[in-house]
Parts: sequence; C-alpha cells; structure tokens
Amino acid sequence: MYNYAAAAKRRKKETSPSSSSFDSLPDAVAISCLARVSRLDQAALSAVSKRFRSLVVSPEFYKTRSLMGHAEKCVYVCLGLPPHIIPRWFVLHPTLDPATGKTVKRAQPIPFFPSQPREGSAVVSLDGSIYVFGGLVKGERTSGVLLLDCRYHTWHQVTPMRVARASATAQVVNGKIYVLGGCKDKKPADWGEVFDPKTQTWAALTVSEPMPDEEDPDTRPRMSLIHGSVVIEDKIYVIDLWNRTFFYSLSLCKWGRGSPATRESWSKNKRDWCVVDNVLYSVGNDGCIYWCEPHELDRCAGVRTNWTELLSHPMKRLQDKLTRSRVAHFGGKMARVLEKKKKTRNFTKCLEDILPGAKLASSGHNVVVFWKELLPEKSVRIWCAEYSFTRSNKWGFMYGVLECSNAILTLDPILDRSKVLYSISVDV
Repeated sequence: MYNYAAAAKRRKKETSPSSSSFDSLPDAVAISCLARVSRLDQAALSAVSKRFRSLVVSPEFYKTRSLMGHAEKCVYVCLGLPPHIIPRWFVLHPTLDPATGKTVKRAQPIPFFPSQPREGSAVVSLDGSIYVFGGLVKGERTSGVLLLDCRYHTWHQVTPMRVARASATAQVVNGKIYVLGGCKDKKPADWGEVFDPKTQTWAALTVSEPMPDEEDPDTRPRMSLIHGSVVIEDKIYVIDLWNRTFFYSLSLCKWGRGSPATRESWSKNKRDWCVVDNVLYSVGNDGCIYWCEPHELDRCAGVRTNWTELLSHPMKRLQDKLTRSRVAHFGGKMARVLEKKKKTRNFTKCLEDILPGAKLASSGHNVVVFWKELLPEKSVRIWCAEYSFTRSNKWGFMYGVLECSNAILTLDPILDRSKVLYSISVDV
C-alpha cells in the first residue's frame, strides 16, 4: 500500500532549502541576504532559528540595510492622551485590509519614556533613532534630551543641552543636530546650539556677526515662539509665531532674515512646514494644504512668500475634515500668550477651540497628514492620510493624489482632549 504521508514528507524535504546550508554561510553573507527582507517580516525571520534572531537584531544588520538602500520609511506618531500625563508613542505599519484589498496603516503602541515632558519638545530623526529635545516640565523649560532607538524600541538619556528649551525646533545637517529657539529672545547667544552624536557633545552656534537690528523688539526673532523649521541648501529657516522667517547660514555662520510675516487672516496662517522633493508644504488654519518653492523663503525687503493652495478633489475633501479637527499642538508658550489676551480682552475660548489643525510629516516622496474626528456616537478617531504630489508641466500647479486614508486609533470620548504632539518619519 502506497504511503502518501511518507511521500509528502519526502517531497517536502527534497524541495525545502537545507537550514544547514544557510547556517554554513559567513555572517556577512547571511546578513546581506536577510537585509533584503521587509521589516514587517523580520519577526517571522527571528522565529526560524536562534542564529536568524541574533542576526536580525544586530547593529551590522541595520547598517547593511542602510548601505544597500533597503532601509524602510516608518512613520512614528506621539499622542497626548488625557488623563495620562506621559505622551504615548506609536509606529504605523502598512497592512492589507482583507475587506477592501487596499493598503491601510495601523498604529502599534511602543514603549514610552516615563519622564518625557508632557509638551513643547522638539523631535528629529537620525541613524534610525528619534531624539526628543527639551519641553515643559511643571511649566518650566528643560534641557533634557531623550533618544528612542527605533530598531529595538528602547529609550536612552542623552547629554543635556546647554540651554533649557521649550517649543524649539531641530534639524539634521551633515550628521549633526541643530536645535534652535525655544529660549529667551533677548539672548542671541542662546538662540541655537549643535549636537555631535559621535562625540555626544554640545556646542554653541558660531556667529560671525550679529543680525542687523537684533536688539529691536519689533524686528527681533521671537525665538521663544518657534513653531517650525526647514533646511534649504546651507540654511536652516525657522518660523516664529507671527509667520516671519529667519535663517542661520552654516557657510557664513550668521543669522539673517527671510520673508516677512504675511498679512493674511489668522485662518490662513501657515504652520507645520515640511520639505518633500525640494518643495515646501504647510497646513493653514483654514484646513488647506499649501506649497511654495524654497527660494520664496528668501524674498525679503517687503516681498512676501507666495504660497499656493494644493488642488484636486481629494484635497478639498481633506480641507473639510481638517477644519473640524482640534488635533494640533502649539506649544506651552503660545497657550500662555492666549491666557494673557484673555485677561486684557473679552475672550473666553480655549486655544484648541480657535485653532483647528493637523500635523504633517514627510515620508519619502509623500506627505502624511494626521487629524482628529469626533463621531456622532461621541467616540474619537485619530486619522492618517498619505498623499503624493504631481506638478502640471503646462500650468505649474501642484496636485495632490490620495494614496491611502484610514483611522489609526479609536479612543474613548473621555479622551476628546487628545492631540497629536509630534509625527516623524524614520529610516529603519
């Protein structure tokens, strides 16, 4: 009698790759093979054998992925979720929705640091890690620095800054991290500092000459109220509360002025700036997403930045959602400014009520947008949408194309005061 079970077992053995053949490969060759596998499948790889598990978590594995161009963009988002005091972090994983057959993003919680400041920090990604600079602790600025290693989702404390900062901004240039603003306006020497991850040391910015009229309170940058920054060529541009742009030139080692503040209504003020493929994007308080060419930031002498609204039906539908969202974070200092206005004027609304908003983050060649939705049944959803952009060669207009959109979290109504604090893309 023919033994079907034995035959099937024999065929499986004949067609299955021998584990001993792979185990005989040198580590460098094995890592080169494994580095080509998607990060989503690394958990399955780790379960194959102890050697696979040790290779997949090794520093050489991630270094090889980066050198081979196989590092993947992972979007991380940090939420303030009352009544929790400590912010919560999530990583977004793209998955296939079996019901629709479309790609959606799911938020997976990761460990949080028990003493991370509640708000007002600056975040930046470098070498597969997220740095968290400063913030507000019991209403006071702090100089502390945290590092989230996105390879293993572990937290570490880093050398603190020279100056305590809150509502600052951070950018990476040539492997070093520049932290600007979030300090007192009247001390130009404290406006910025630079961190070298290799030596774990801080240094003050080198300034060859003072900014013209930097002592004039009407023209001096409001460094305590920075709400965005971008890197264009060798300049780091910062945007203060009044939408004025200032820059620090790395080649000239000096501060300068960019475009002045716009005179648009408050509903069209721009914030949350990011750069994708050398085009600058921002979101307005009116729910629209705008773009402009980088050279617009250098239009000074009274010439204002020329922002253009993104076109297409998906962007119009997004605008309606963003105008109803109250998910944006504006930093502790801005809230104190509003409280001062309440005392001098007949004004009773809260900051979150008068400033609808969203959060933007670059992800490769696309932009990821976060916002909040309050459902009729009183539940709360945090949404995420990813857009790509194309330019019309004939007219020069920019069009937004929706790649995916879905709710990443559903929250209890008691968490209606939840907000997206930070969102950032990391190469892992």
